Formats: sequence, C-alpha cells, structure tokens
Amino acid sequence: MADEGIRVVARGVVRRSRDGGAVDGTGGAGEELLVTRDRDLDGDDPFYYLLGGGVEFGERSEDALRREFREELGVSLADVAYRETYEEVFTFDGRREHEVWRVYEVEIAEDWPYKRDEFTCREPELDEKIVCEWKPRTAFTEGGETFHPKPLLSDR
Repeated sequence: MADEGIRVVARGVVRRSRDGGAVDGTGGAGEELLVTRDRDLDGDDPFYYLLGGGVEFGERSEDALRREFREELGVSLADVAYRETYEEVFTFDGRREHEVWRVYEVEIAEDWPYKRDEFTCREPELDEKIVCEWKPRTAFTEGGETFHPKPLLSDR
C-alpha cells in the first residue's frame, strides 16, 4: 500500500466436501475451504486467506467480489450471501496495514475448481500467479496452519 489508510476487501468463502458429498457449512471434519497462500518477506511460514480482492471507490463489495473471481479465476459466482465483516490491523512485509474484510459465502458456477485440488490463477493487477488450493478447515483449527481472518474459523 503506497499511502496510509484503510483498505476494504471482499473475500469469498468457497466450500467443498472431501468425500464429494454436500457441504452443510457447519465446519465439519470433511469440509475444505478454497484458499490461496502467501508468505511475508520477513517470515518463513506461509499463511492462507480467502480469495477476493480490493473494493474500488464507488464499487459495492459484492460487485468487487464477483469482479475479482472473474478476473483472477475466470469464473462467475452462482450464489453470493453476505456473511460477516472483519477488521484487522497487522504488519506485512514490514509495513503496518489496516484492512476491513467484507466476507461472503459463495458458490462458483463452474465445476472445474471443485474438481482440482490445486490450481494456478493470475492476479492481473500485479501480474503475479496465485496458487489456489483446497485445505481442510481442520488444518487451521487443529493443524497449526495460519489463516486470516482468524475469527472466521470460530464463526458458524
């Protein structure tokens, strides 16, 4: 972030069942979340977060979420339901950051992301590749992996 300020982002909770069955959203042991991973330049451990991105001035957060999934994954969202708003102040790459996350429960209209355990997409704004993967919810609640925003795991 070049200037100081609060960044508003829209993120989507996409779920699948490891056994191919329906996902009830209760966070059971068989539930997986679609996440992307990153690494702070100051640290060695990766962290994971939900897909989505920044809300542009004048853009509604749901519209930003749909745009980000279209731009980065090339998919459309079949169902979008507002879930919660989270706020975090943190340090990333040595810079103090402040983000407000508008989080939505979403379903992707296309089948292919549900059929692949891992795939690469593109962040057009930064011209970078994004590795997307399905991780069991328990990897974050019991397995020691770092996930942001942390409160989302204890909610519903």
